[in-house]
Order: sequence, then C-alpha cells, then structure tokens
Amino acid sequence: MSGLMSDEKPGDAARRGTRNETSPTKDVGWKLREALKQQLAIIHERVEAKKLAKLALAEVRQLLAKEEEEKELDLGRKEITARVKERVAARLKEEEEKIAAEEMAKAVEKLRKEKAKQLDESEEEGSKEEKEGVNKLKTGGEEEKLEKEGEGKKAQEDDKGRGKESAKEKGKKNKGEKSDRGGRK
Repeated sequence: MSGLMSDEKPGDAARRGTRNETSPTKDVGWKLREALKQQLAIIHERVEAKKLAKLALAEVRQLLAKEEEEKELDLGRKEITARVKERVAARLKEEEEKIAAEEMAKAVEKLRKEKAKQLDESEEEGSKEEKEGVNKLKTGGEEEKLEKEGEGKKAQEDDKGRGKESAKEKGKKNKGEKSDRGGRK
C-alpha cells in the first residue's frame, strides 16, 4: 500500500480515483450543458424574432387596411362630390330655364301692352277720322253725289270709246275705282 497515504481510509482512495476518472466526464457534461444553454438561448431568440415578425406583420396589415379605407373614403368623397356637382348643375340649369321663361313671359307681356297701347292709339285715331268722316258726310254729302254722277258719266263715255270691252272688265274697273275712293264706313 504504498499508493495509500496514511491518513486515508480505504474508501477514500476509491473515491479519489473515481474523481480523476469523473472529472473528464464532468467536463463533457459541463460542455453539454453549455451547448444546451446556447441552443436554448438561440431557440428563445428565434421565438422572440417570430413574435416580433408577427407583430410587425400585424402592423403592416393594419397600415395597409388603413390605407385601403382611406382610398375607399377618398373614392366615396369623389363620388359624393361628383353627385353634388351634378345636382348643382341640374339646379342651375333649372334656374336658368326658369329665369329665361320668366324673361320671355315679361317680354311677351311687354309686347302685349305695347300692342294694346298701339291699338288704343289707332282706335283713337280711327275715332277721330270717323268724326271727321261724319262731318264730311254732313257737309260733303252733296259733293260725293256729284262725284258719283260724274263717274257714271265717265264710265258711259269710256264704254262708247272702247266699244268691245266685256262686262266683266267693266265691273272690275268700277270696283277698282270704288276701292280707290276709300270706301271706309
């Protein structure tokens, strides 16, 4: 027992030997533990990265959805604006037509008034002429009788001078002369 020390107990030597033998296994265990810890850390990092990626993806989706809503709202606004413009244009057209119709009615009414005024004036002139005509008839009734007799004599002389005129032509001449005299009533 030269390999044993004096203080040592018989089981101590066995333990010491195993210690020497287990220490390299302990080193391997240690290394394995360290490798497992590293692997676990890597797994945790990957899980965290996936969580972050999911959050980022959700944010991107929200932004896209928000942009899509804004586009829809913008399109809706444009449609509403177009409808409003159409309604305004229609109302303006109606108003213009209404104003034009009112102006036409006013112009027609003005023309009617002018015509009525002209008719009134012409009636006044006509009544003046009638009064003058009545005065002439009273004073000049004898003159007209003489004129008629003179025309009758002229017609007889014309008939003798021409000789071959038809009765129709004679009637036409007589009617023409009567209308020339101004046969107003």
